[in-house]
Amino acid sequence: MDEQKWIKSILAGDTQSFSCLVAKYQQMAFNIAFRILENREEAEEVVQDAFVKMYRALPSFQFGSKFSTWFYKIVYNTAITAHRKQSIFESYDDAIATDLTTNEVDSATAILEREDRKEIIARVLKKLPADESLLLNLFYLEECSIADISQITELTASNIKVKLFRGRKHFYETLQLMMKKETVSVL
Repeated sequence: MDEQKWIKSILAGDTQSFSCLVAKYQQMAFNIAFRILENREEAEEVVQDAFVKMYRALPSFQFGSKFSTWFYKIVYNTAITAHRKQSIFESYDDAIATDLTTNEVDSATAILEREDRKEIIARVLKKLPADESLLLNLFYLEECSIADISQITELTASNIKVKLFRGRKHFYETLQLMMKKETVSVL
């Protein structure tokens, strides 16, 4: 059953269709909330709140846009509101990119071959500022377009492009620093 049929069924009172939507979107909703809040319990609470908000707002959903984009915007806004309530802002120390020696590059390559790439990417994304991590996750891992991300975050397309550029730069620098530290610990 496609989303449009699920939504019509939910509006007609079918709770089973709502559980199908929850099952389909809860993991990405959690990922968005967790990237912003960096706390599992708070992210889970935000996801629950977002599903309640989505359920209440479902009658106003216009089928002109993708449901996932509409729902992720609810998750994003709910998480941002929760983050503001925390009043905890962490500073980001820029990673300093340094030149690696040939031996360090070879060691880093060996480490990459041993470790799962997804795990390394997740570790690097966790070290980035929440907004950069979220945008990189949406763009590269969830394959959302710039327009979709703009709808979710309410950022302009040019702002998203700038943040993606900075995010890629910070990702590379953080990965390089991580690999250098791991290389030193191996040696």
